Amino acid sequence: MTAIEQLAALDSCAMSDACDSLGLDGRVVIGLADLTGRHQIAGRAVTVLLGPATAEVASRHLCTAAIESAERGDVIVVAHQGRLDCAGWGGNLSRAAQMRGVAGTILDGAVRDVDEAANIGYPVFAAGATPRTARRRAQEVAWGVAVEIGGVSVRPGDLVVADATGIVVVPLEHAERVITAAAAIVEREAAMAAAIAAGTAVSTVMGRNYERMSTKETR
Repeated sequence: MTAIEQLAALDSCAMSDACDSLGLDGRVVIGLADLTGRHQIAGRAVTVLLGPATAEVASRHLCTAAIESAERGDVIVVAHQGRLDCAGWGGNLSRAAQMRGVAGTILDGAVRDVDEAANIGYPVFAAGATPRTARRRAQEVAWGVAVEIGGVSVRPGDLVVADATGIVVVPLEHAERVITAAAAIVEREAAMAAAIAAGTAVSTVMGRNYERMSTKETR
């Protein structure tokens, strides 16, 4: 099973707890949510950096190069600096990304054509929505470079998990350790759920061992 296949079986809570247990703080993206439904996506990051528009007209629309370079299962991560005054992603980009097999898009700012993305089942996580186009307001600075979204640094190839609870970014060099730790946490959580269902008092199930579960002491 590949790292991405293992990642797909884990949720953002388990990944966040695993990062905590390994001392990898600051890996949870703040302020972004799934605007197109309730999706769970996991994949390698393909990054895009946006910035203010310049006098020079771009030769292509923002994010198009990243989409064309993406492989099936990748996640497009767009740094839009939290801007809500114009969209850094739209409907035709969602359609092109879906055709490419991209798992979804995460953008730290506003997107548009949210209904269109939802209707075709393409996941878009963002800070908000606006009908205002990026044309003459924002443009691509670079793609395939290190970016920051929601206070978290993301490099090309880093692993990303996003679901209804939140978004976690894992540096590629720590992926194996984090996935192993997260899988163990999922097993423990499942055992706890079974104990609660069997009638064990929740204060017993979620006692001292639970309080220590996401600390370095449990490694």
